Amino acid sequence: MAETEVSVIFIAPQFPGICQSDLKVLISSSYNRENLSLDRQLQVDQIWKQRVQQNPHLFDASKFRYHSMQVQNGCTHLRLGITSYKDFLGTNWAPDAKELAEIGKDQCGNTQAFMSDALGVGNFTETSDGYVVFIRRSQRVGEAQGLLDFPGGHPEPAEIPGGSSQADLINIPSLSPNDVLVEFYESTLREIRDEINIPLNLLSEPRLMGVAANHVSSKRPSAEFYVRCALGKRDVLHLYNQGGAEADESSNIFFVPVEDIRNIEESMMWKEMAPSAKGCMKLFNELKKDTKS
Repeated sequence: MAETEVSVIFIAPQFPGICQSDLKVLISSSYNRENLSLDRQLQVDQIWKQRVQQNPHLFDASKFRYHSMQVQNGCTHLRLGITSYKDFLGTNWAPDAKELAEIGKDQCGNTQAFMSDALGVGNFTETSDGYVVFIRRSQRVGEAQGLLDFPGGHPEPAEIPGGSSQADLINIPSLSPNDVLVEFYESTLREIRDEINIPLNLLSEPRLMGVAANHVSSKRPSAEFYVRCALGKRDVLHLYNQGGAEADESSNIFFVPVEDIRNIEESMMWKEMAPSAKGCMKLFNELKKDTKS
């Protein structure tokens, strides 16, 4: 049966993926989502209010909006705008998100025109003894509660000079594309550190395998990275059990031999996976199939 929850938007030319020096970021307000009508913006506000009432742990913050990714003259370009987590839940997760996509297609020729499309990051983290690290998401997170996933989150505009946690306070032309690029890669390592409790100096340089679209959340994009850890499974488990800064975002940790990832879509585990994790594994398997290692 064909997978319907996730699809690949962009894939790196070869394994293990694109290093930071080979990627160029273009950030502009022209890559923001289109403005909603007053009625629909009020609906976004109402959705956010309801979600916070259901889960008081949620908080709004600025995010980078994924627009597109393209290879030009041998260089990979990542185009980004600015959005917020509130807008993400109010558009990509709106009850009438399918209708919103149709309006975008009719008015702009693009189903994602009115979507927040807040860019997420995920990490295919491999231990030194050949295991892949998974977590089970807790009930405190904003989406995919209880599902198996990779360590991940979002690159944060508030982490760069000129940025802010409030999207409407960010002057996009003042942002340095290089600062955004650094945050894009460094955020992936922070997520592993904060969720799994692995020190940054024991993690390799992240390599961007590609971008996947989560169809459960209206094609929400997630950049998926490959990272190697200098520790083995036993030491990673020990660190996780000590608790990291974001230990409350997961309830358990799992390890799968990397050779088993090739056939994971046929396993019972696949049914418990968050869509973003499925996208990450699809990218890994696609890149690895042409390699001998």
